[in-house]
Amino acid sequence: MKFIDLLLSLTISTLSFANSINFLKLIKRDVTYDEEAFLNNLSEECRTEYENSEYNNKCMPDITLVNYNNSCSDVDSEKCKTFFSDPLKCFPSCQNIPEFKELFQPAIMKTYQQSNKVFCQTNEKGELCPYSLSMMTKGGSINVLLDQCKSKKCTESLLEIFKDISIDQFTVFENSTYTTGNFNYNELNIVNQYISILESEKSQYLHVTSDAVTYH
Repeated sequence: MKFIDLLLSLTISTLSFANSINFLKLIKRDVTYDEEAFLNNLSEECRTEYENSEYNNKCMPDITLVNYNNSCSDVDSEKCKTFFSDPLKCFPSCQNIPEFKELFQPAIMKTYQQSNKVFCQTNEKGELCPYSLSMMTKGGSINVLLDQCKSKKCTESLLEIFKDISIDQFTVFENSTYTTGNFNYNELNIVNQYISILESEKSQYLHVTSDAVTYH
């Protein structure tokens, strides 16, 4: 599981909007996660169960332009909702391993669900929202948020995600046994700046006057 990429997908954009600080400079990738060390500390039975679990593929997938239709359907299924409500129940061989329980605690599971939502946003026509597309392609431009605002549905879905992000999620990840380094919290207020943009009169004007969503 790529936890560092997961957290970055929620808060990093390659665009530079107005005078906002680029998220890549903000976070600086100062926290790293040692997945191999985590896996090596699991019992053989637990590791086998974990690596072969359908929940990894269905509920915690790497969502791409190729698989997003099926993956987004999977993560929204009742099976995955049940998994996220009690993930340890799905790994009986791992339930008593402290490091495993630590990595599957509620704050990190919440982050996974938020990440899935970031990648699976669609507009009124069922097309990927510009912000979701920019995450999948690791691209973007100064127009990504403006394009996002051309759809009321896209705007509201991204707002909901950003408003649900808390510093506690980063604290939990940063303090995990298998992570090193520190996030730069002083400038995480950039999320609030993005919220202000999405809630601005200009944003509302765009999704009232635009019939289509474009991506540059």
